Amino acid sequence: MKIALIDDDRQETEYLSELIGQHISELGFTINNIDSFCSGEEFLLAWEPQMYDLILLDIYMEGMDGIETARAIREEDGEVPLVFCTFSNEFASQSYEVCAQYYLQKPISDQKVVNMLRRLEWKKYESGRFIVLPDGQQVILQNVVYTEYYNHVVTIYNKKGEDIRTRISQSELERRLLEYPYFCCCSKGVVVNLYEVVRHSGNAFLMSNGKTVYLSRRKEREAADALTNFHFKRIREEMKR
Repeated sequence: MKIALIDDDRQETEYLSELIGQHISELGFTINNIDSFCSGEEFLLAWEPQMYDLILLDIYMEGMDGIETARAIREEDGEVPLVFCTFSNEFASQSYEVCAQYYLQKPISDQKVVNMLRRLEWKKYESGRFIVLPDGQQVILQNVVYTEYYNHVVTIYNKKGEDIRTRISQSELERRLLEYPYFCCCSKGVVVNLYEVVRHSGNAFLMSNGKTVYLSRRKEREAADALTNFHFKRIREEMKR
């Protein structure tokens, strides 16, 4: 992931770069580069469409301000997420004009950056999102078919690459996985990736790797509802495209 920061306050961009780098990693994404530019003109001279995955712009800058720079970007790239950084919200209407995804109000704080990153659309990068296990192994979330806990060891069944076995408590694994809406706990010690459920039959899910995962009596209704809601959400997203 490549990010551009456009602000004529060098101290501000350094602070923002540090916070973004820290919290993007916490969300499970890898940053390749964060580039800083002190003006809209400097950015546009170096920029090409599809060059960045996220662009943050200060509105008040000498020369081209953030709104003018955003308009120039939108002439060539209608999809890159734009975020405006400013002390004032008086330019809200112009931000809608260029389809900005977020308004980051100064003074910038750690929590404001966290809130911004959680609100942005990251679907394009979801296939690369990962978690890090206590033993240091990285797990690509969308490669997981399901997980199974037994005798203090979790087995993570993958659709790509080898299955992973690691010592981790089930509660800790659930804490890491269930914050993502496509994971569901369907019985004690078992978490499934709803993307990988091929069929729901009675009290069982047939998974994409050919395995059958049984739903506990206590979790059966909850897991079935989670799968139904997941499918409806995917349908609605497809209809928007």
